[in-house]
Amino acid sequence: MDKEGRLTNVSSVKMAIFKGGIDQSIRQEVWKYLLGYYGWNSTYKSRVEDRKKKIDDYFRMKLQWKSFSDEQLSNFSALRDRKSLAEKDVLRTDRKHTFFEGSHNQNIKILLDILLTHCMHDFDLGYVQGMSDLLAPILVVMEHEVDAFWCFAGFIKMLGRNFEKDQQAMKNQLLQLQILLTYIDPQLASYLENHESLNMYFCFRWLLIVFKREFNFPDIMKLWEVLWTGLPCKNFHLFVCLAILDSAKSTLMENNFGFPEILKYVNDLSGNIKVDEVLETAEAMYMQLKNSKNLSDAIKKIIGLDASNENDNSFSSPFQPFHPFEVSEKVISSQNKDVVNDKKQTSDEINKCRTAEEILPSANGNVETAFDHMEDIRKPNDEKLNSNKLSECSDENSIEIIDHVNFCT
Repeated sequence: MDKEGRLTNVSSVKMAIFKGGIDQSIRQEVWKYLLGYYGWNSTYKSRVEDRKKKIDDYFRMKLQWKSFSDEQLSNFSALRDRKSLAEKDVLRTDRKHTFFEGSHNQNIKILLDILLTHCMHDFDLGYVQGMSDLLAPILVVMEHEVDAFWCFAGFIKMLGRNFEKDQQAMKNQLLQLQILLTYIDPQLASYLENHESLNMYFCFRWLLIVFKREFNFPDIMKLWEVLWTGLPCKNFHLFVCLAILDSAKSTLMENNFGFPEILKYVNDLSGNIKVDEVLETAEAMYMQLKNSKNLSDAIKKIIGLDASNENDNSFSSPFQPFHPFEVSEKVISSQNKDVVNDKKQTSDEINKCRTAEEILPSANGNVETAFDHMEDIRKPNDEKLNSNKLSECSDENSIEIIDHVNFCT
């Protein structure tokens, strides 16, 4: 830092984080920069002033919902419903972690207070199931209600579209993942296609809450801070998905798993994935793709690779790494591993593809409903699923795929 407290080499700091994560002793302060609590160009003086304002703003918003009478709350259905949902969720969020364990743990109350105050901060988005998963590690690191709130708000600002009711951001990301997989590993893509799984729906939870339930606490902290750097490219989280799938590929194919078995196997990986191995593979996949010739424009846009500067080896990236690229009018040709305009595809080729609208049913789509059912399959003797039901979706009766899945919490 310079004499006024400004960071003098932000790009080097981000690169160091990307390559090795952050030491626990300084994680609390560094996360504040990564999540927009402090500006990268802030000074000692401005940080003190900003924090004072953030404290005042937080308690002002908190007072808004805490001052509602029971009668007022009964007439405010949106907040009442969100409060009810959040109260249920915090009671089952990371309760085995020492920070949240116990029947009268005050940290559970703080978790709830932050989530409800966020409803005042963002009326349109409010609280959606899954947000408590995102907040918990932040509160553990910050150990301070106000600091945790503003860091959480910064995280939600990055990926809030994941929780929008129309699910469009989730549809786009699943399609992007399908596009990248078809190019990088056509063998696995072909296998998934033949087993009615190329919609990538078994990756839904990974994307919705950014792998929160797939890694242990120390590993998810490292993974998140790496992703928050925006390096080495836009949408690097999709390469993390690809890396996990790469490690599972042989098991899926050798056992001839269909969608139900793939979903169960993927969910059973929770807590058993090694973050360093995944990040190493993900970066290698990105470099392989980046150095490939004749990439389609769609792939270049997904990873933020400017067509006029495709040989640039710099690792610059925007602060926010999650930018779902609108590709709903694109489809995949798994035969030639290219992405083309759907108007130029033959009917046979189109039948082999999945558009964004097919990945998740659009009619009456609801992320809260989706997440509510997107839980781990734990019991080995669960009733086998009818994979034919997984593709049922008509104009008259649009059925969410997950509603056919027998999940156990």
